[in-house]
Parts: sequence; C-alpha cells; structure tokens
Amino acid sequence: MTKKNIILFGIGAVLGSTALIFVLRKVLVKYKVVSLAKKEWKGWGEPTIDINGNQTSKGGFEADDGYSERVGRYWKEGTGQNLDGDDREVPWSATFISWLYKKAGAGNKFVYNPSHSKYITDSIANRKNGKPNAPFVGYKLNEYSPKVGDMVCYARQNGISYDTTGSYKSHCDIVVSTKGNQIEVIGGNVNQSVTKKILRTDSKGRLIDDNYKWFTVIKNNI
Repeated sequence: MTKKNIILFGIGAVLGSTALIFVLRKVLVKYKVVSLAKKEWKGWGEPTIDINGNQTSKGGFEADDGYSERVGRYWKEGTGQNLDGDDREVPWSATFISWLYKKAGAGNKFVYNPSHSKYITDSIANRKNGKPNAPFVGYKLNEYSPKVGDMVCYARQNGISYDTTGSYKSHCDIVVSTKGNQIEVIGGNVNQSVTKKILRTDSKGRLIDDNYKWFTVIKNNI
C-alpha cells in the first residue's frame, strides 16, 4: 500500500467513525426516551390499562411519599418549576414528557413545556410546512403508523382537532412497543401515576383506539 493510499484509508476510517457516532447518537436519543419511560413505569409499580380501557393493575399515587418527590423531580428537571405530586390541581403529564426528552439528550430539538399543545402544534406545523425531516413531525392518524419512540396524542377537551392551534388541553404518550394489531404506550399523570396503555391498531399499524380522543401521531426523527 502506498503512502497516499494509507493517508486516504486513514481519512476514510476517521470519516466513517464520525458518521457512525452521528448515527448512533441520532438513534440513542429516541430509544433512550423509551428506555427511561419503561424504567419510570416500573418504578411506579407498572400500572397498566388494557386494550379495552380497563385498568388491570395499579401502582404508585402522585401524592404518596416517594412518588410526590418523584413528580417534583420531573417538574424541576423537565420544565424548571417548583412543584411536586402534592400540587394535584396542576397536570404534570407534559412535564413528564419534557423530563424524558431532556434526560435523553434531545437538547434544543424539543419544545419543553408544561402544556402538550406547545410541542404538538409545533410538530404539526412542521408537517404542514413540508418539513418531514424536522426533529418532530405531527401526522393525522390515517397518514402514519406509530413506531417505537414516537408519540400519540389525544384531546382532553371538546372541539380539538389536528388543525387546532393555540393552547388547549391534551395528552401525549410515548410508544414503547408495537406488536400485531396493538401498540403499548407510556405516559405520566395517567390516573395519577406513570401508566402503560395498550391501544388498538389496524392491519397497517394505524391507530384506531376509541377509548380516547386521539388526533395526531408525532414522528420522532431524533
């Protein structure tokens, strides 16, 4: 091998390693969110809602000792607020999502906020503005099949749709598993806990669960 070839080989090896590290970082953010969500769910005692919308197992309660402090960590580290599980009148589900992305290293690619509607509308705007490679892209239910690491979102008030803008009451869960005609999702402040739901999908993997007012699937590109 000539000296020139050795130099070229070395440059290629460096570039290849850099590209590999970039790809791994891109994948790790998405899957670290999933790993963290599963870990928190287990820490709360694995509360679960089955495919028919029935709670089959219960776990910790937001205001109980240990769990209240856990919620306080989500608030402080996720959205920088001095609240905990004893502040029961303040929903913490969006703060839980924010905490997951911050801990997973999403950096400035996620809209950290105690209201889900902030990052939902941002993600949907990316879809409408033709930005399919943006960090988060919100699709209609019939446009995209949720994958592990994505989010699925439903309205918690009447009159909310995919095209609604501004602030509104909503909820999002992280997709942690897909199998057959169902997906498993984990979210915070679901029955005052971190809870897993099992949801129906059709033969194409599209979300068809009717236990909640689902209106968008947010694709996670990070």
